[in-house]
Amino acid sequence: MHRDTLRGRPLAPPDKGRLPSPAVRAAVARRTWAEVRTDGLAASLVGQVSADALRDTVEVLAAFHTRHTFSPLIDGAADEIASRLVAAGCPDVARTTWSNLGHSADNVIGTKPGTTAGRPVVILCAHYDSRAEILDDATARAPGADDNASGVAAVLEAARLLAPVALASTVRFVAFSGEEQGLWGSAAYAEELHAAGPEVHCIVNLDMVGRPPSDGSVTVERDLGNEVPGNDAASQAFGAVMAQAAADHTDLPVLLGPIYASDYMPFEALGDVAIGAYEGEGNPHYHRTSDTPATLDYGYLADVTRFTVATLLADVLDA
Repeated sequence: MHRDTLRGRPLAPPDKGRLPSPAVRAAVARRTWAEVRTDGLAASLVGQVSADALRDTVEVLAAFHTRHTFSPLIDGAADEIASRLVAAGCPDVARTTWSNLGHSADNVIGTKPGTTAGRPVVILCAHYDSRAEILDDATARAPGADDNASGVAAVLEAARLLAPVALASTVRFVAFSGEEQGLWGSAAYAEELHAAGPEVHCIVNLDMVGRPPSDGSVTVERDLGNEVPGNDAASQAFGAVMAQAAADHTDLPVLLGPIYASDYMPFEALGDVAIGAYEGEGNPHYHRTSDTPATLDYGYLADVTRFTVATLLADVLDA
């Protein structure tokens, strides 16, 4: 599949290191357990998030010399992620190949079927490719620990925790390649899903969630315009669920910002509801060889994983 434009616009290499508009403090406060619908289950699952498991995934992925989309090493990284999804208990793991401008790579997709037909399909995603400072240099060392082994680690940990839980909605745990070149893998997958049928999708994207800014905050990203204005309200409501989950299950200060420059954008342009979690701008190792596992805060990454799991439970639990 050749896909280098979306709605007629070029899919440029994304710059996630620079916010298009300022994030603002969210007006949320921790609720009592009596007020939280998924009380017991959410508390149990978020309590099982393992910072050690997250660190292990980051270290294994960062040990690849590079995960550049144009490198032959990208295939081994896809193998590793697929194996970890299987080990996490995901019942259906597949790889789908896209091609663009003479290059091809795989997206890795784990599917957990829901129990109730007609509900939106939830996609929890992160990109697994990496890059160094020069975009087209497929041989330079590019560990990509924060960008974005951190997001992949959180997706895999969520898959492990949710594997034994009956969920009303189908959940897909997806690792995209080709993000750094212009969202190539996610654009191909979004188009493939929409060509296959009329399913409605809710996208939760994790891109750079392992290195907190100086204030220790996390930014919940929502749709503030973009290609399809009609999905903004649903995105903002879903973002409010995530912001509340962060307040309920962590001590992180919560900011609200826009979705931008990552793998939810092709889905938003096709009408889907998209939100994300992001550490915020300011990582000095962004797109550099110095983006190593030692620069991450695994307690912070565990907190992001906790509220992501709680967000999914609030939306897809089999009530």
